[in-house]
Amino acid sequence: LQQQGAQPQPVLLEKLLDAAIKGLRYYARSGELQQPPQYRLAFRELGLSIGLHAVERMQQSLDKAAQNDAGSQRLQAQLGALMQYIDMREHIEDFWLSPKHQQSDSWTEHRDINEVMLATSLAPDGFLQLPIIGSDSLIIKE
Repeated sequence: LQQQGAQPQPVLLEKLLDAAIKGLRYYARSGELQQPPQYRLAFRELGLSIGLHAVERMQQSLDKAAQNDAGSQRLQAQLGALMQYIDMREHIEDFWLSPKHQQSDSWTEHRDINEVMLATSLAPDGFLQLPIIGSDSLIIKE
């Protein structure tokens, strides 16, 4: 959002990243990713995978900025903690790419959203990279 001109909200960002770290720590220990497909929700897991793609892009942006103030150091530490879970992304995508897992009721009952979320996770740039636009208008070309 900041790339689109939104005011920076460092306190909000810090709170969101802290919550994400806590949530991922819990989730990683829960064993949910080791469950069979009938006990899992693909769209929820794929949402996590998309979020992990965003973390990686945030890390890359911060690396390019090369700032060394206290706020950047805190952000670097938070993103570093989240990057420890980046391998979950591939595990989730590989699991739900399996035709066998896509035959489960948990996939077929939510097929539309599952397919959209899987496609977004596999090719996240269209979702995670917004075009830079002017503050007055958005032009959509067909």
